Amino acid sequence: MFLKSLNIFLLLIADVALHTVQVKVEQGTVIGIRLSTVFEKKLYYAFYGVPYAQPPVGELRFKDPKPAKKWETPFDASLEYHGACSQAHIVHKQGLYGFENCLNMNIYTPHLPKDGNNNLKPVIVWIHGYAFTSSFSHIHGADFIINNDVLFVSVTHRIGVFGFLKKNETDTHANMGLKDIVRALQWIRRNIKKFGGDHNQITVMGNGSASTFLSILLMTKFKKLFSKMILHSGALYSPSLFQTDHILERDRLLKALKKITLDDLDTAETKDIILASANIYTSKELINFQRPIIPFMPTLEEKSKMALVTNDPLKENLKHNTPILIGFNSQESISEAIPFIHNPRFLKSFEAFFKFMVPFTGKCRYNYTSKKYTEISDKIKNKYFAGSITEHSLDNFLRYVSDLLIYPILQFINTSLNKKKDNMYVYKFNYVGNFSAVKRNSLANANVRVKGAAAGDEICYVLKCEPLWEDYVRIIPDANNKDRKLIAEMANLWSNFANYGNFFVA
Repeated sequence: MFLKSLNIFLLLIADVALHTVQVKVEQGTVIGIRLSTVFEKKLYYAFYGVPYAQPPVGELRFKDPKPAKKWETPFDASLEYHGACSQAHIVHKQGLYGFENCLNMNIYTPHLPKDGNNNLKPVIVWIHGYAFTSSFSHIHGADFIINNDVLFVSVTHRIGVFGFLKKNETDTHANMGLKDIVRALQWIRRNIKKFGGDHNQITVMGNGSASTFLSILLMTKFKKLFSKMILHSGALYSPSLFQTDHILERDRLLKALKKITLDDLDTAETKDIILASANIYTSKELINFQRPIIPFMPTLEEKSKMALVTNDPLKENLKHNTPILIGFNSQESISEAIPFIHNPRFLKSFEAFFKFMVPFTGKCRYNYTSKKYTEISDKIKNKYFAGSITEHSLDNFLRYVSDLLIYPILQFINTSLNKKKDNMYVYKFNYVGNFSAVKRNSLANANVRVKGAAAGDEICYVLKCEPLWEDYVRIIPDANNKDRKLIAEMANLWSNFANYGNFFVA
């Protein structure tokens, strides 16, 4: 029995060995694994958790990312990896998700140069973002993109306090989360050819807050690191950008940590910092439609070799020739309005306080008691709510919040078009199906029906979402399934944009 078990174990090892592959990069040899796509069973290679920078821990915590060091023995990237950078748990608010040692990427390629296929393929680099506080790039797989002969790279980067704490006014170590993305793109440009990718055909793709981060790069010298851009439900003119006082945030963080000083932050417990950073603003400060506040956002920084934001991007001219595919979904507000969806009675409280819900951007000065302010407030209230807000106003409330979220995207589009840019493509996504993950999760156990697609609902039709693996497997036998047809169509459109810079079916 022992010998039989041993033989089976050895056969399994041999089978894995037959399906592994090695690629030589700057830092050394990296070991990947051969897999197949979920629907068409197309073979491809995956390399998981490949470091693009040194671990930002110890003395490198809150510092700009350093290039990855060489490794002496082959780096095993054959084990499936869906990790993330440290962040508060999205469900269990007192819990921690992810790791500080997180600056890595998953690389998926349909061909390797050693296969005899020397035609370099375009590359899509994916950055996931949710509300500037969460990022789960690695839970999205390449299966649908790979079917179109495009490489796919998912990148993790620091977010929240570890990505955007600025210790003092003269500190050149700021916006570390943005610089992580730059460091990753630099690594990709230097090494992607070894995986069969074309370093001159790199498309950066993000959703939500990651789209905002990527659009900032258009204002910097680092825009040369990519050739095209895809932005889902986000853009440069988010009202949350550059609205916070980083010194105030630093001081409140230290106060929340109690006995920890500024010098002690480099050695403080990860969980303590994460939980303290999530509670530096009061609920009244956070729930602010006029000037939304999100802790630890990009900030102005001193000039340095890696500096990204030395001037306010919102005041800069948008100078670029980058082809852009940008879009939004028909009901962007769903995930932002979960409490009201599950308990519409909360809406009644807005009737008395609507005057405090009128949105403003930039450094607009306003006076709640002025005649002009009252006129604006009444016009908005009449337009969206016919003059009064009740517990039956959910649809109108969702439309109002959706417009608030879509406006910065339209502003970005209009600004680009005013610069006579003819290489911008805009989409609106309205489909609701079995892979509309955000809407499905947001409406779970709710007693209301909501029309439209939530922000992020298109993602699982372009990328394979690992949490929905069983749902994908379930439709393998049905090639005519409408979800599966949409997956094929959208993956083709997105891949075609990465190939040619236009938005037409190949």
